[in-house]
Amino acid sequence: MSLPVLAVDELAMSFGTLEVFRNVSFSVYRGETLGLFGKSGSGKTTIGKCIVGLEKPTGGEIRVQGANILNMGKKEFRKLRPKIQMIFQHPETSLDPRMKAFENLIEPLKLHSGLKQDDLLKRGEELAELTGLRPEHLARYPVQLSGGEIQRIVLARIMALSPDFIVADEPTSMLDVSVQAQILRLMQKLQRETGVSYLLISHDLEVLRKVCHRIAYLDNGTISSIENIKGVVKI
Repeated sequence: MSLPVLAVDELAMSFGTLEVFRNVSFSVYRGETLGLFGKSGSGKTTIGKCIVGLEKPTGGEIRVQGANILNMGKKEFRKLRPKIQMIFQHPETSLDPRMKAFENLIEPLKLHSGLKQDDLLKRGEELAELTGLRPEHLARYPVQLSGGEIQRIVLARIMALSPDFIVADEPTSMLDVSVQAQILRLMQKLQRETGVSYLLISHDLEVLRKVCHRIAYLDNGTISSIENIKGVVKI
């Protein structure tokens, strides 16, 4: 079997005397969506933040393509960081409110791609098309966009970096039901076309059962079980 894109082993986190979680272990393979289910306050988001380097756990290992990121220096991790991305529950916080949508979209390309201006604009247009963004969306500021349009901009920004793995923290919880389905379909489409893997964090088991290959259940601070889903629904 191939090496997992992500392997979390006996991860633990405490804040002072408060234990958030302990002995959390799971793996995610290329092109797979692993759901992480748990009640509000169970530590799901903190696990996601540990994976992308926004929180430092108090124990355990996080291996990306076999390398433990918790042992990496800042320079080494900075090189890897574009390949590990996170969608936040409030995605608008990822965007600069002073920049129009298209400027926000191409900002990661400016920082990481080394593309010249014409190629940069062309790639930005390709990413907009890939994520279903129209020219009128791209000309607006974030405050002028709907929740679904903001989520598409965030996904386009992330895909600009050709990530291997995305932590998606309640990516549809702030959206209407019809828009939720659109965004989940888009995430499935991007996965089929690129092979990207997801850790999909949610307290909505119905959503996870529709789009995940497996679901890990976080209960009382640890993973109580991992369920295989027989067939992922194309929604």
